[in-house]
Amino acid sequence: MPSPSPRAERIERLSALRRQIVLDAAQRVFERDGLEKTTIRGIAKEAGCTTGAIYPWFAGKETIYGALLDESLQRLHAHLANAAAAAPRVAAARNAIRAFFGYYAERRTDFSLGMYLFQGLGPRGLGREMDEKLNARLRQCIDLIGAALARTKSWEAAVVQVEQMNVFTYLMGLLLLLHTHRLKSLGQHADALLDNYCHVLEQR
Repeated sequence: MPSPSPRAERIERLSALRRQIVLDAAQRVFERDGLEKTTIRGIAKEAGCTTGAIYPWFAGKETIYGALLDESLQRLHAHLANAAAAAPRVAAARNAIRAFFGYYAERRTDFSLGMYLFQGLGPRGLGREMDEKLNARLRQCIDLIGAALARTKSWEAAVVQVEQMNVFTYLMGLLLLLHTHRLKSLGQHADALLDNYCHVLEQR
């Protein structure tokens, strides 16, 4: 198969750049307005292009939203995998838990995107295939937490399956309290709560 010409490579790079500009603009608009109030026109205005320039890559705002969330979950998976690789067995669970929390604590927009997966039927429009793909991405991330738990604790596989979901549930609740500033109003600190949670888990 012949190599692409320099002109074809330039066109491909330009296309990828324009697509990324749309994604970056959409992420800012989603963060500001939420999915329901966001429009393709609003994304185009933020990106400095026409609405027609968006449709070669994305059929609508839901498709853009799905692409952003898919990329976010891939980054989360890589982040967790790197944390797991660097952790000794005795600290594997704590490292994975802190890596998951740290990823979303530092990325409010990614957390907001991820909340789609916990809103049941809304927002609508992603379609079954994209919805299943995104949930599969999330399960892969949760499974990495489970693998870290299995390294730290001598639990059976069935117990790990339950415990990894317990950890995930706790983390999402703590992150929600963090990002809505409820922890501060309650006089609590996320790091202290997380350390205590990890300590209790390790002592079981």
